[in-house]
Amino acid sequence: MSESKSWKFPVLGSALLSVLVYAVTLGGTYVYDDVKIVHHDPRVLEPARWYQLWTEPFFERSVDKLYRPLVSTSFAVENYLHGDRPWIFHLVNILLHAAVSGAVALLAMRLAGVGAAWIAGLLFAVHPVHVEAVAGLVGRAETACALAMVLGLCVFLRGGRLTVPREIALSIFFIVALLSKEQGVLFPLLLLAAWPLRYPRRPDAEEWKRIRYLGVSLCWILVAYLLLREKVASFSWERSELDWYVNPLVLSRGIDRVLMPVALLGRYTALLVFPVHLSIDYGGYIIGSSTSVRDPYLWLGILAGATWFTLTLVAWRRRNFALLFCLLGLALTYGMVGNVVALIGTIFADRLMYLPSVFFLMIVGIGLSRIRPRVIVPLVGALIVLAAVRTFTYAKLWNSPLQLFEATIRLHPQSERAYGLLWDVYSRDGKDEEARDVAKRAIAAVPYRWEPYILLIRSELGLGNYDGANTAADAGLKVLTAKDERLALIQWKEIIARRKSDAGK
Repeated sequence: MSESKSWKFPVLGSALLSVLVYAVTLGGTYVYDDVKIVHHDPRVLEPARWYQLWTEPFFERSVDKLYRPLVSTSFAVENYLHGDRPWIFHLVNILLHAAVSGAVALLAMRLAGVGAAWIAGLLFAVHPVHVEAVAGLVGRAETACALAMVLGLCVFLRGGRLTVPREIALSIFFIVALLSKEQGVLFPLLLLAAWPLRYPRRPDAEEWKRIRYLGVSLCWILVAYLLLREKVASFSWERSELDWYVNPLVLSRGIDRVLMPVALLGRYTALLVFPVHLSIDYGGYIIGSSTSVRDPYLWLGILAGATWFTLTLVAWRRRNFALLFCLLGLALTYGMVGNVVALIGTIFADRLMYLPSVFFLMIVGIGLSRIRPRVIVPLVGALIVLAAVRTFTYAKLWNSPLQLFEATIRLHPQSERAYGLLWDVYSRDGKDEEARDVAKRAIAAVPYRWEPYILLIRSELGLGNYDGANTAADAGLKVLTAKDERLALIQWKEIIARRKSDAGK
């Protein structure tokens, strides 16, 4: 666990590389959830309502109750200081990712030396799976939480006694992580996983005293957070109310409920190892609610799980506590977002791998750092170049919502969400004819979803085509069977009739 005097080089190198790659996003705007959370949320825009960011869930109307007041407040303060300048919001996101990249290098240094630090830090800086968390402004929840947790681990693993200032720093990092993203609750468990690295021998009486003080402090912080969160946005929420398209696992029954998380693990493994097909949407028609022996992702998930178990056993038997810590960290952070124990608000998302990838890439760094430099330097160099190119090209897409959503549709033709987002862009710009074309494409792709029919109705109304709006409603009523969906279309027919009557007066 020795730390080289040259720690600054991998730390600063990783941070600088991340800035160079993601500088392209400075030309970006508000994309996807950014529009709702950053650009239009009155709680962010009006200082008199800032307190509501702490007394209400992250999303005002959402089935899954997220609570990320620190992230929302950062958007509010920024908006107050510089107004509607999206490039500054993006700059903050870039700097946060740069800080995390440097922190990953520092943590890898303390685990396995300078070689592991360079590999883990640089790969983390440019890994394409991070694009959504960095280029999307709401991804700040991922970067802020990860930064607090990784820096906290760096402080914990630093040599010397556990002093009062260090205890205060760890408590602050815990608070920041908790108020940034739900994965922050795992911080004490990660500290426990790092215990053999921090204390290879039994601590003396004075150190035990400091450890107890830290434990009590973290426990009180966690209790206070859970009480606050239960009052504002309870961890428990009605999973049956979740839209099956957003998380089709609500439809999974029997063996599928067991095997689908394994298939999801396979999909995430593919993204971490071969991140080519990145997307903003993996909805119900893309992943689905069932799997079979013919699903390659199921077998990849089984292989990934078996590999993790084998490496964990080997690390334990060889007393390789650095590797064991990374493996446990990977399992803990992934387990919370992998729909393993309980359903979360989405089935799958690139951004959810931000924190787990910290431990995955440190495992890679520890393994590759043991290979001779003449072999590993060109290999890692090639990986970094390829990853940087993929990250740059995908991050650049986020500057143009139209191109991003069209790219998503090309990758996933049945992505209802991508059609809806594309429709929103055209509609906000007053391009009703283009919006109408998108709605028609959506109906052709996903004819048994009710939202595309609503989009077409709204487009036709925007164009003053009341007959076309009625035709769209009738088309939906012919194929939709759910009572609430049919009721929604009937209500729209009443709206169409009223508007047509008003226009005729």
